[in-house]
Amino acid sequence: MFPAFVHSANDGDGSQDVVFSAGEVLDCLSDGVIATDASDSRTIVYVNRAACEITGYAPEELLGRSPGILQGKGTDPAALRRLHDDLAAGKQFSGEAINYRKDGTPFTMEWTISTLTGPDGAPAFHVAVQRDATLPARRLLDAEREARTDPLTGLPNRSHIDDILGGGGWLVTRARATIVVDVDHFKNVNDTHGHVVGDEVLRQVARRLAATARSGDIVARWGGEEFCILMFGQDDADAHEEASAGLARRIVEVIAGTPFRTSAGDLSVTVSAGSASLSSSSPTAPDLLRAADHAMYSAKRRGRNRAERS
Repeated sequence: MFPAFVHSANDGDGSQDVVFSAGEVLDCLSDGVIATDASDSRTIVYVNRAACEITGYAPEELLGRSPGILQGKGTDPAALRRLHDDLAAGKQFSGEAINYRKDGTPFTMEWTISTLTGPDGAPAFHVAVQRDATLPARRLLDAEREARTDPLTGLPNRSHIDDILGGGGWLVTRARATIVVDVDHFKNVNDTHGHVVGDEVLRQVARRLAATARSGDIVARWGGEEFCILMFGQDDADAHEEASAGLARRIVEVIAGTPFRTSAGDLSVTVSAGSASLSSSSPTAPDLLRAADHAMYSAKRRGRNRAERS
């Protein structure tokens, strides 16, 4: 439906024509481009790559459909009426409206729609250039989420925990106990089987910790082969001391109880765990982590594959 672009390039031995299809050019844009025919049905006849990325639809899911597939309860009917009136009057339309992605999430779309005429001067196609006005904010949120997530295990990372501890917000004031977990003899796993197998072990440890921890607590990768759990709740210190010590013992049992299936075969893995609960000697969440870390090293000194409380 669109013409090709021809570029004459001179390579020193004479000029050569390089032909680009309009689709190849439009796929380079970060803005979405959707073209519909100008008939009453106004079905979609072209979409570029960015339009698919913005909406979440594959090209074959949009082609032949009405643009109404992108609209929903939040779409302003007045904006749609103005769009149709402007195009009927031969004007370019500019505006914004709420549209919906394939997964149902709404986004604010900025539109510019122009009309392409045929050889007889009659409208042939309407071409919409679309920009997701929410994209910069979503990209920022995605970047912040990535910065707070450990890419290997998918758990929150140390930066995320440090932000919680240093923020002084409501969440950190609810921290009542912590557990620090360290994989025993992890260097031997890497040295014997390689880092790929070591990564497999860390991912499985992360999954077992997340499955064993209480709902609402935060399991994070603290760094290397070390993990931590922040436990939240009310002010019953004795209950949280027992809960954290009991969870630490359960973690040791869960890790050691079933061999880890890896690309190097089944491996027996153990951990050392230390727990600490809120007390006069550990009155804040950072104090809790330090106390739990000390208890974990005590478990190491006492033979590993065990849990100690601060």
